[in-house]
Amino acid sequence: MKITLETAFEMIQELAQTFDANKHAYLGSDYSEAQARKDFIDKFFIALGWDVNHDIQKNPYEQEVKIEPPVPVGATQRHADYAFRLAPEFNNVRFFVEAKKPAGAIATKENYFQVIRYSWNSQTPLAVLTDFHQFQVLDCRYKPDPDTALNRAVAKYYYTEYTDREKFAEIYWLFSHEAVTTGSLVKRAAELHKPRGKAVQRGLFPGAYKPVDESFLEELDEFRGDLARGFKTIDPDLNSETLTELAQRTLDRLVFLRFLEDKGIEIQRFVDKFGDRGTVWEDFIATCRRLDGIYNGIVFKQHSILDSPTFNVDDAIFGEICERLASVNTPYDFNSIPLHILGSIYERFLGKVIVATAKRVRVEEKPEVRKAGGVYYTPEYISRYIVANTVGKLIAGRTPADIATMRFADIACGSGSFLLCIYDLLLQYHGIYYNALPKSEKARAVKRNDCIEREGTLYLSLRKKREILLNNIYGVDIDTQAVEVAQLSLYLRLLKEETTVSTHQYLLDFQHVAQIKKLLPDLSKNIVYGNSLISRDILDGKLFPSDEERKLNPMNFEDAFPEVMKRGGFDAIVGNPPYVRIQGFPRNEIDYLTRRYHSATGNCDLYVSFVERSYELLRPEGRFGYILPNKFLRTDYGEGLRGLLASRKALIELIDFGASQVFDATTYTCLLFLSKRRNETFRFAKTEAKPEALAAAKFVTKNTESLGKDAWVFSDDATLSLLKKLTIGTKRLLDLPADMSRGSSTGNDEIFVVERTANIEKEILRTPVFATDFNRYTFSPTTQWRVIFPYEVNKDGARRFSEQEVKKRFPMAYAYLKSKQAELKKRKQYAEWFSFSAPRNLSLHDRAQIAVPLLADRGLFALIPKETRGKLCPMASGGFTITFGGECPLRPDYVLGLLNSRLLFWKLQQMSNIFRGGWITCTKQYFGELPIAIPNQPRHDEMVRLVEQMMTAKQKLTAAKTNKDKTYYENKCASLDRQIDCIVYDLYGLTEDEIKLVEGTGGHA
Repeated sequence: MKITLETAFEMIQELAQTFDANKHAYLGSDYSEAQARKDFIDKFFIALGWDVNHDIQKNPYEQEVKIEPPVPVGATQRHADYAFRLAPEFNNVRFFVEAKKPAGAIATKENYFQVIRYSWNSQTPLAVLTDFHQFQVLDCRYKPDPDTALNRAVAKYYYTEYTDREKFAEIYWLFSHEAVTTGSLVKRAAELHKPRGKAVQRGLFPGAYKPVDESFLEELDEFRGDLARGFKTIDPDLNSETLTELAQRTLDRLVFLRFLEDKGIEIQRFVDKFGDRGTVWEDFIATCRRLDGIYNGIVFKQHSILDSPTFNVDDAIFGEICERLASVNTPYDFNSIPLHILGSIYERFLGKVIVATAKRVRVEEKPEVRKAGGVYYTPEYISRYIVANTVGKLIAGRTPADIATMRFADIACGSGSFLLCIYDLLLQYHGIYYNALPKSEKARAVKRNDCIEREGTLYLSLRKKREILLNNIYGVDIDTQAVEVAQLSLYLRLLKEETTVSTHQYLLDFQHVAQIKKLLPDLSKNIVYGNSLISRDILDGKLFPSDEERKLNPMNFEDAFPEVMKRGGFDAIVGNPPYVRIQGFPRNEIDYLTRRYHSATGNCDLYVSFVERSYELLRPEGRFGYILPNKFLRTDYGEGLRGLLASRKALIELIDFGASQVFDATTYTCLLFLSKRRNETFRFAKTEAKPEALAAAKFVTKNTESLGKDAWVFSDDATLSLLKKLTIGTKRLLDLPADMSRGSSTGNDEIFVVERTANIEKEILRTPVFATDFNRYTFSPTTQWRVIFPYEVNKDGARRFSEQEVKKRFPMAYAYLKSKQAELKKRKQYAEWFSFSAPRNLSLHDRAQIAVPLLADRGLFALIPKETRGKLCPMASGGFTITFGGECPLRPDYVLGLLNSRLLFWKLQQMSNIFRGGWITCTKQYFGELPIAIPNQPRHDEMVRLVEQMMTAKQKLTAAKTNKDKTYYENKCASLDRQIDCIVYDLYGLTEDEIKLVEGTGGHA
């Protein structure tokens, strides 16, 4: 409900006057917190526009303000008093308010630490501590530390200042519903001081600025390494895989124990008291064994090594970990950390394993994670959007009985972030459904043990939440630790709203019902360990070493999920599949994938096969939603997947984020939605990767008949019309004829770089060419360096000299290379100093006429001077050269003018991959498709003349010394650019509207 500043000010003035008139009573020791909340604090936030009493938002699952009941005397506070959210993101807390009684000091170390702890763990930057008498705003971005907590006040107001309109406006424009809706808290937090540099190094900045996820992940990694080293010291025979499993299970148990403590499900503080009866480890194991009888599930399940009476650990190491995690010492409040944040922590945690040698134990990234550049955890707004548009669409309007028959999955589930989103959506839907029932139906829901009634509102019972989890949620991952964490995450969500009373009541109600008498269901048949892409048929007729087969872990879905597959498959599959090129896989896996999946073509990525496999596993009316790289829309390797989806008419929605990044990496993504049912149309949108942009995305409807195996270009009608027009009466660049050849993009050649003055035979030296050595119409490779290049080049290609030939013919070069032998052997990619590969198409490079960089944000193409040809090394930092065939009717100068024009760069933008900053890839598959106009002779010669003038002007601009000369030649180049563009527009027959279309999106300097 919207309340203006003026209205709010009037309401608060009245409250302040009431307090002032009776302040001696309100400041008395017998005036309680509960009374202060009812009389003043509730009304204060109502005046700020919040529905505190739920007069409007009746549904308990869709309320922006959550209020915790006052803590009974002697009990321990486990929640902030008020949590404020914004619709429709009811799981996302924007800020907390902690209420106190007016009597006594409010600004105490304990109070500040308590509030900061709630907020920091929830990643909410600002919080309020108030007794109405005072209103204090705290900075909660810093890791909670009792010793520095009192330094975190941002602003303080006394009730007498509430009647000062200017002072009250500060509060209103920060915490009112209207202000929070417009991002006031995020903006204010961004304005606050953030320490940098040495101040944030560990130990140098008390209560250092560090988000909870980064902080806890660092500690988990440290704990894991310490545990593994402790285990290995006691039992040297433990290998890397076993140590990884033991450390993971130990930490999972500790985290789950702390969750039970902070939730209040278990009254006793277990971790604080380990070591009171026996050793710390003995007390830990005894507690786990007792809790296994209550909770069930994988976390406390008896482990043959950990729970063995003969397994010993270094109690000092384990004791220190428990001490740091104990509730009295730790900054972490496991009740406040949102589950999606905990999931992001675990997703990154799973990207590392323990590697043990005879003498050392260390934690390091998995090879596939290192190759991919890290772990990419899906932001919550993305996973919620995907789940809402798959699972949400399928369950809309259905009854709980209907939904009970449905099956939803993530077949590369990782830590379970998408499964949590599915489960959360299902719980919310069921809660809303039951509360909307007529009174008589509500009574039956309570009687069936589906719901529990509290103050006229129905809440899902623990039994019902267990039932939904077992019926509806399925997952697969090839990492056993991921499977364990996914189950742990779902258990935490199951118990999220439970209390000591509700869990104990459940145990009493169902103690005689064998299959449900424990609090946690057995998820071993729901979340399984296996390879989703490779079935057991890969083993047919082949002999695999046992360790290789275990690593491969082939799985048949019919064996893992027999009931699901009998009914035709899953109703929805969602997720974020792995982004890994299959070329690094073992040969047998590559052969299997390319034989098994139509989508696995060329130098493909694993995610394309995940799309195809997921589509196969859907029921006839099933839906699919993935976030994945958008490269498949245009690249050669995406041809198989594009063709498959087009032939099945599977596409229902596609959202392309273009160069806007979801992940903090050089990965550009899209959201792909499919259905098993054939579709005549689909929706397309291009938007930024931001929550508000995604929510407001504007879609256009397109016909699926327009899709095929060729690159998918989604443009407006005017753009599509112009793209088609450019193909009329033109030739592909590669059909002129011309050839594009790629130089080295690995950096191998730089090992043989020597200074120009080095005493080495000139016949075996070449000038290296880097992408920075040429620019728009200019080509000037460095003369400082030369590359030892042990090849002879002829018209048939290149032949590498053998070691003996180099030694005999080029003794100085041989001596230099030999001196580098030790350095080369340190680099794993070289077995011998001379084992580098010959560059591809070397003879083409020697005859090349145009240089092309790998990435360009405009026309950056240059003519290679004739006098340098045959003297250059292939590009050492990624790039291409164009060589025209002898029968090509066009001069290279003419083609260069076209390539550097606005029009052809605009064309390149439409079909290539676009990266941040507008950079696009100029690979052969895109560049080679550019349409080249074939002109009459006068037009051809006019273009050549202008290009020659441009190259001369560029040279003079580079050589210019005075500002006057620089300005003159800059203007001359700009004029020539315009003249070239005009000729190009005329050659392709563009209209004025088409020119405006091109110049509105393209450009050059």
